[in-house]
This record gives sequence, C-alpha cells and structure tokens, in this order.
Amino acid sequence: MLVWPHQMYLTGITAGVILMVASGWFNIWSMWILVIFYMERKNKMIKQGTWWEEGGVRRTVSQLHEVVGFFGGKWLQIITQFLVGLSLLGTCIAQVVASSGNLYSIDQSHSKRTYELAFGAALVCFSFVPTFRHFRMLNVIGLIGTTFTEWYIFGAAINHGIQPGYQNGSPRGLENFFIGVATLASGGHSNCLEMMDSMQDAGKYDWAFGLGFMYSYVLTVPHSVAINLAFPTEIAQQDNVYGVLPITAVKKASVWMMIFHQFIAWSLYVNPLLYMWEKAIHTHKKPYWIRLPSRLPAALLIWFIGVLFPFYSTINSFFSAITGPFIGFAIPCLLFNWYYRTPERRANCPVQPSKFWGAYGWKPLFAVNIGMTLLYLVCEFGFGVVYNIKSIIQNVDTFGVFPDCYQCAASA
Repeated sequence: MLVWPHQMYLTGITAGVILMVASGWFNIWSMWILVIFYMERKNKMIKQGTWWEEGGVRRTVSQLHEVVGFFGGKWLQIITQFLVGLSLLGTCIAQVVASSGNLYSIDQSHSKRTYELAFGAALVCFSFVPTFRHFRMLNVIGLIGTTFTEWYIFGAAINHGIQPGYQNGSPRGLENFFIGVATLASGGHSNCLEMMDSMQDAGKYDWAFGLGFMYSYVLTVPHSVAINLAFPTEIAQQDNVYGVLPITAVKKASVWMMIFHQFIAWSLYVNPLLYMWEKAIHTHKKPYWIRLPSRLPAALLIWFIGVLFPFYSTINSFFSAITGPFIGFAIPCLLFNWYYRTPERRANCPVQPSKFWGAYGWKPLFAVNIGMTLLYLVCEFGFGVVYNIKSIIQNVDTFGVFPDCYQCAASA
C-alpha cells in the first residue's frame, strides 16, 4: 500500500487504475478456483479417513503447494512450494524494509540500516506465534491502522492540491511500466490456503477474500491517484509514500500504526514459510516447545536478506513478477482446466460453475483461465522479471549491499 503511489507513477495514473481494478477481479476469480480445489481435497480426504489426525483433531495446516500436489502430482507440488516460498520471502523482507523506512521518515536520528537491524530483531520474535488463529484480534487492529493511514494520505494529498508539472497520465517508459505492473497487477495467494484452513467454513473464503480485496482497493486507488496529482515530482524519487509527506502529528500517528500493521503482516506471511520449514526439518508435528524454536534459522535468514537488499519497491516488484503469475494464475488456472477435463470430475465438482454459463457449460471458464495465464506469463513474468533484475543491478551499483542509506532524503 505504501509503495503503490510510486508504482502508479511508473505506469501512469490511467493504466495504473485499470491494472489495479482488473487484477482485483482476476485475483477473485483464481481464488474461487482454489476454494474449489481445497473443498474437493478436504472431501476426498474425509472419505479416505486421512483428514482428521489422532484424537479426532487436525494439527497439520493445509498449504497451497499441498493442495496443488494433491491434484497435480509431486513435481507440481515441489515447484509450487518453491514459488510460494519465494513469494513469502519477498513479502517478509518488504516488512523489514518498510518498517525502517517508515520510522526514518519521522525520525532521522539513526540510519535506515540501524532501524532495519532493530526492527528485524523485533519481527523475528513474532515468528514464535503458533498459528493464524492467534492473529484474529490483531488483524482487526491492523485494519483500523491501515484504514486510518489510507485516509490520512488521501487527505494530505488533497490538502496539498494538484501541483504544476503534473504529467502522470501516461506510462513512464516501457521498463518503468512493467516494473509497476509487477506490483499493481500481482496475485496474492501465497498465504491464503492457511487462512482458509483456519476458518470454520472454508467454503466461504472466496467471498471473504473478494470483499477484502474490494475494500482495500476502495482505499488504495484514491490515495495512489491523489499522491501522484499532489506530489508528481517527489513520488518519482521515493518508493515509500511517507518520504514525500511533511512531518505532522497525524503522520507520526500513522507511521506507528503502520509499523504495528507491518508486525502483523510479517507474522501472517512468515507463518506459511515457517510451516514449510517445519515440515522440511520434520518438526511440524512436534510439541510447540520444539516446533517454535526450530523456526529461528529461517526467520534470521529473512532478516539478513532485508538488510542486504533494502530496495523496497524493487524487491516488492521483483518477487511479485517471479512468483505471482504462477501461484496466482498459471498453476491454479491450468491445473483446473486439466483436472476437470472429464465429465465425471466436472459432475463431482463441489461448485458447479456451469450454472453461471448456461448452455455454454465449462468452455468459457476454461477459455478465461487460458487467457489470464497467457496475459500474466507474458506481461508480468516475462517483461517484469527482466526489467526488475536490471533495476536491482542498478541499485546495487549505486548503493551497494548492506547500504546505510537508501533513498534517505525525507520530507521535513
């Protein structure tokens, strides 16, 4: 959310708004497909007697790669697990970098790297929260903070007014456009199966996901547009929107709310990664006093990479480009087309999409899946990865690794 105004600067306002709205609907569509897969797997496992564990409870958390592997086989599961791990890694790194950048925008008594070290140490402690069920109240508090921040940013931009020199209606060149596309149009399914698994009625997750997406876009689209109109020159130089806003009491309150939100976001995104780690080292069925300390090496690695490459916008965009097209679209959409290719499987599908298509049956659904896959593989993965790698190399050449200061000019 804090990086979206800069990404909209790269794509241009018109293209940015279209990308954000369209990708929202695409994400809701592919999440609906994943809910169908989750429900079908659960139903099959219940019939097989493998869903519930000893004592009639289920301790193992369902994850995206396991659901994909159930229908697509071992190798697709391994590929999906690798991509999900990369996606979660990138998001967790972004929380370390964003927290330090946020605080630096209101307090420059220490370098960004010092703040990254401090926040990284604090975030690692949140890796010991056991499951998503322990985050429900914290999520509500985090949503209050993000809502406050969105309206603060929007209000600050409106108060500042549209500035002379605004020229953000069109993309800022091909390279910048596809770097922006990788973030604004990305798929966000890397930790959704874990959330789905924690619900009492997982079949309703697609509705919860869709409403959440629409709510976030109602907030983020207006503030991204407003910042580009009010600070057209400044937002070109700052990945983090806080870097262009003047220091006020409201901004300070917003910064601390967002830091709290980023602690929650770290916890939400690091947990699926840590579940993978636990399963890899075979501690996932152990008592908590063994499971939780075993997570420490993975959490420390994330902290290290965040300090190594603190390039907020570029890191976000790179990991989105390399993982989002596959885990958000290509894998679920193509797997759906392949698995439900037979009339028998379509007849047993937990949700009957043919009701939405009338006489056309499943063919339009399959066509949409193929079209979305091709669009994301070419635009986000193809062009996005190439241009983001180029941007990372440029940042390393300019700032080096473990930089003490990256985009340190903050508004006074």
